[in-house]
Amino acid sequence: MFIRPHKPTPEPHTRHSLRDLGYQIDPDDGQVRSINTNEPFTFTEDPASKKANIELYNTLIHPASRAVQDIMIDTLHMEPIAVPDAGQPHCFIYATPGALSGDKLVVLVVGNGTFGSVWAWNVLLKQGIHHGSVIDYVQDCEQRGLGVLVLNPNMNIVAPDGVAESYNSYVGRGTEIKGSETADEHVGYVWSHILRDSPVRSIAFVAYNTSGSAVIDLLKYDYARFVEKTACVAFIDSTHSLFDLGSGSIAWLELGAQHWETSVNGNPTSVDRVGCPVVAVDNTTETREMTPSLCRNGVVEYVTECVERGPVPGAIEFGDGQNNAANFVQLLDDLSESDSE
Repeated sequence: MFIRPHKPTPEPHTRHSLRDLGYQIDPDDGQVRSINTNEPFTFTEDPASKKANIELYNTLIHPASRAVQDIMIDTLHMEPIAVPDAGQPHCFIYATPGALSGDKLVVLVVGNGTFGSVWAWNVLLKQGIHHGSVIDYVQDCEQRGLGVLVLNPNMNIVAPDGVAESYNSYVGRGTEIKGSETADEHVGYVWSHILRDSPVRSIAFVAYNTSGSAVIDLLKYDYARFVEKTACVAFIDSTHSLFDLGSGSIAWLELGAQHWETSVNGNPTSVDRVGCPVVAVDNTTETREMTPSLCRNGVVEYVTECVERGPVPGAIEFGDGQNNAANFVQLLDDLSESDSE
């Protein structure tokens, strides 16, 4: 007889703001600092205080992430959009003014576990918002006249108090968010219900870590409409695979994607795996999660160039991704000839 495992009932939960905990994000340098001492958060490995420091770190990560979202709304004037809608359990994605009605759009998708506004919790707390969050990407893209949409793939359930949460960090019963039950489904829902039929004509995805797989699924399962609208994908330390991709999809990746990958010696490690040109990111810090910050200038320059150009010319001729290598070779020849003229 199958016995359904018992889920613990959540205890009454008080949500503290970052200020409630005695910290704030410094408006000048973006560091998470103590309100009382103005000292930045510092994680110590000292055995005598390590346990307390870990507890403080775990206490601060969510309030600090929500503080970043507040900055996106209050300072960058981004619009929170309920997914699937405000009339049922939902999470929010964030759009710069007019992003979904313009011609050119950059879609930022974070990796596993974090809030949609944060590349990495540890970098956010130790290095501040300019390295650990999407803030600088949003500002750089806006300065170039591009709309920006920030997805929220890890908010998959709603707690009893109505706040969206992640399976990775919430203990207790929650209500699944329709269309966002998993990170991949969230990305697929936003694509099919918001992006695919929007007025936007040229889209660039910036996909970090595990979100690379979600974007690959769009290419795999909605090939024609994806290549019709998508100018490029900038992968950052992506975990995506080429398994079960047709030749047309692989051909598109060769022309419509680049992968920025952490390297400590100038040599990326997975050239054969990613199926697209690889850019080594010289990360000499002790934190691999610094890579999105270190490659920001290159990524923003790349997506700007691509969305200005528009979707990859002739990509629809690759077909549905099945056995179209000949078309790909011919297109490469045509592009080479046009570049030499």
